Formats: sequence, C-alpha cells, structure tokens
Amino acid sequence: MKQSRTRLCVFSLIVCFCVAVSPCHALPETSVHKPPILTTGAIIEVFEKDKFKGIVLIDRGKPPWGKALPGGKVEYGETVEDAVRREMMEEVNLELHDLRQFHVYSDPARDFRHHSVEVTYVAKAFSNPIAGDDAAQAWVVEVENIPWGHLAFDHAVVLRDYLSHRSGDDQVRMLNP
Repeated sequence: MKQSRTRLCVFSLIVCFCVAVSPCHALPETSVHKPPILTTGAIIEVFEKDKFKGIVLIDRGKPPWGKALPGGKVEYGETVEDAVRREMMEEVNLELHDLRQFHVYSDPARDFRHHSVEVTYVAKAFSNPIAGDDAAQAWVVEVENIPWGHLAFDHAVVLRDYLSHRSGDDQVRMLNP
C-alpha cells in the first residue's frame, strides 16, 4: 500500500511537471512582455561663427531608405545622453555642443519595423557633417528647404515640432539633461 501510494505521488508529480512545461500551456505571444526599443536622435543646428546655416539631415545607407535626422539605438548600460553623442560621432562625425533634450516620441507606428521610443535632442555644431556608419550622405539643409515628402519614420512630425518651438510655441518643451 505504501509503495503504491509513493508511486502515485511520483506519477502525479511527473504529470504536473509535464503539464506545467508543456508548450500548449505557454502564454500566448501577445501576453509576453516585449518592451519597445529605446532610440535617440538629434536635431543638429549648424553654425558658422554666429550665423545659423541649417540642420543636419542624412540619406540612410540602409533600409528603410529616405532622408532622416541622424540617430540610433541606445546600447545596454549606456545613458541616453552618451548614446546621442556616440551616434552623432558615428553617423555624421560631429561633436555636439549645448545639448538639450527636446521631446520624446513614442507612437508605436513611428517606425514600421518595430515599436521604438526616441528621445530627441537639439544641439549645436560648428562644422559640416561627414557621413559615416549607416548614413550614405550627410549635409546641412536650410529649414526653408527641408524635403518634407522624403523624410523617413516620423521625422516630419519631429521637425514640425522643432520649427514650432523655434517660432516661440511653448507647447513643445525643451529640457536640459
């Protein structure tokens, strides 16, 4: 009797274990926590001495193609401020001055490849960009000549917010990091 009770307990434990680890009992993919990807970008205002020349745009060298603000992913263990400085050196070879946090963009549809959250900064530079990393080209564009119809991701929204802020609209706030 004791032996069959022990066998029954062991059998019950095995069944419970098998049921618990069975793939048919796994959570559906929609309920698994999948955080968005943290990215950063910058609206770089280029100056020649005290004269504002325009902002930096790139032609993306990788899909999705298009014109864009320079930026990229924040690496694990890296601050967002360090990431934006690193990304600007890698993509456009520019040292950033007067770095200011501009806005956070988090619309899940802002990048069709995945859900990303971008912390956007505004900064100054005093030289022309040089394309590197995933930028096929980099240049300074006057704000009157922004190629609105060719901008990738949600960068048209970002740049409209930036221009509104430049014209004195307090609805878009800038924070110092």
